[in-house]
Amino acid sequence: MNVDLSARTLQLEDSYDAINAWFLEHDLTDGLPIVPPTEARVVPMLAYAERTLGFGATDLIAPLAPKQGLATVEKIATNAVMAGCRPEYMPVLIACVAAIGEPRFNLDALQTSTHNTSPLPIVNGPIAKAINLNCGYNYTGSSWQSTAAIGRALRLVMSNVGGTPGSINIHTQGHIARFEHCIAENETENPWHPLHVEHGFDPGTSTVTVIAACPAAMIDDNGGSQSARDLLRTLASSIAYVGNRNTNGEGQPLLILAPQHARLLANGGYSKAEVKHFLWEHARVRVGDIPAGNLVSFSRRNMKLYAEVDPEYRIPIAEKPEDIVIVVMGGAGTHSLSVQTRLACEHVTVPIQRKDGTPLRV
Repeated sequence: MNVDLSARTLQLEDSYDAINAWFLEHDLTDGLPIVPPTEARVVPMLAYAERTLGFGATDLIAPLAPKQGLATVEKIATNAVMAGCRPEYMPVLIACVAAIGEPRFNLDALQTSTHNTSPLPIVNGPIAKAINLNCGYNYTGSSWQSTAAIGRALRLVMSNVGGTPGSINIHTQGHIARFEHCIAENETENPWHPLHVEHGFDPGTSTVTVIAACPAAMIDDNGGSQSARDLLRTLASSIAYVGNRNTNGEGQPLLILAPQHARLLANGGYSKAEVKHFLWEHARVRVGDIPAGNLVSFSRRNMKLYAEVDPEYRIPIAEKPEDIVIVVMGGAGTHSLSVQTRLACEHVTVPIQRKDGTPLRV
């Protein structure tokens, strides 16, 4: 069967207001004004993707759930224009789409659930600096175009290519959890191996890791922890609670450490693996504190292990220490973030690479 992979061309009134009204009426925006995706704006996006990555307009990056819409380079570029992206953002955005299209990411569960969950892309490697992704002070701030525009473009691709009206974007509180971001790890101030090296990539390779992230909860240590051990106790006590679904099993919770916190832990002699192990041992919820009705949402493994244990037994925040994800981001201050993640969704790391599979060098 032949499938037409070309994007649809529209003939609309040459008016910013009229174009925005049409896109809003047809549920093709996120509620904010878009940059009209005219041919004159989309073509430079396509030219950059072909020049740097070797991709053509109709090359398929991934089918996207729930409707299995075909995310071609042309469709990605169109949504990128709408979101306010520059052409040089295309390699990161294409990698993001490839990552959420991986079956183990389970985009269908994320798109069609009432969970307040959204893909959080974390970029590592040289490309983060090349396109000025924010990794330091206020790394989710509005002053970084790439941070907001790439994340917004990914959301538009998910909705316009993969979504069907009425079946997606049904999160209980909606945009409280879904403000679009694409962020970078603060590798300069990271005392350990950055995330992509931890996953087996060369330091000079640029990657995107996409995580099915819920709203972040701030861990405000306020300078109170004077030792690495004290800080670990604070972190463990802050990320484990009954409403954190990662306790239910088969999740991969994310801890975003401020550089100051990461330094305190590293200077105290803790490796990243040892931090994960401490959190797995101590970030636990007492079984007796979990209402019995909540036990039905446990994973099969956790039901088998914990459904009938002593009420004093404490359930870990992850199935194993290695399931906990730690990245270093942000600027000065003693504020870290705990991010619970969607169950049954695995985080995915993909290299930013050319069509022929060779890494993109910037």
